[in-house]
Amino acid sequence: MWQKLLVIILLFYLFALLQGSFLTHFTFFGAIPNLVFILFFLLVFFEKFNQSYEVVLLSLVAGGLLDVISPYKYIGPSVILLVLIGILLKKAQSALKNKDDGYPYAYFLPLFVVFLLAYELSLGLYLFFIDPAKIVSNFGLSTIINMTYNSVVASIMFYIYKKCQKYTG
Repeated sequence: MWQKLLVIILLFYLFALLQGSFLTHFTFFGAIPNLVFILFFLLVFFEKFNQSYEVVLLSLVAGGLLDVISPYKYIGPSVILLVLIGILLKKAQSALKNKDDGYPYAYFLPLFVVFLLAYELSLGLYLFFIDPAKIVSNFGLSTIINMTYNSVVASIMFYIYKKCQKYTG
């Protein structure tokens, strides 16, 4: 178990480095894929957690890294939001999932878009209340572009994750 956790932490760290440094040079109309959120979402979506502390642990790692690479440098809001998103995702997934359908893409993408939008809006609202002078409203067309870009990257990673999961058992 601890080897798997170590690999997950290293993947989060690698994705945070890519997101914070390399991918900033490859924006699509100002949007950068949120690789850490996508990996967090995929892990919570696919993994069968026996205890909710595993979702909290993933939230601590992913949220902490998202807060560190954030330009606002507030530690905590992403962790709290990812804990809520992880718990709500598991509840939504158990309500939507049939016993025989596995992990269909049909409800992966809508759930991803809803939770990413909720994350972005909640984080923006939190930062607005903390320091309104630093926040520039970027909702509208840029939000649609960001959601589309992240959805495409998440869709690709969904199928890569499924292929890797099939080969590893």
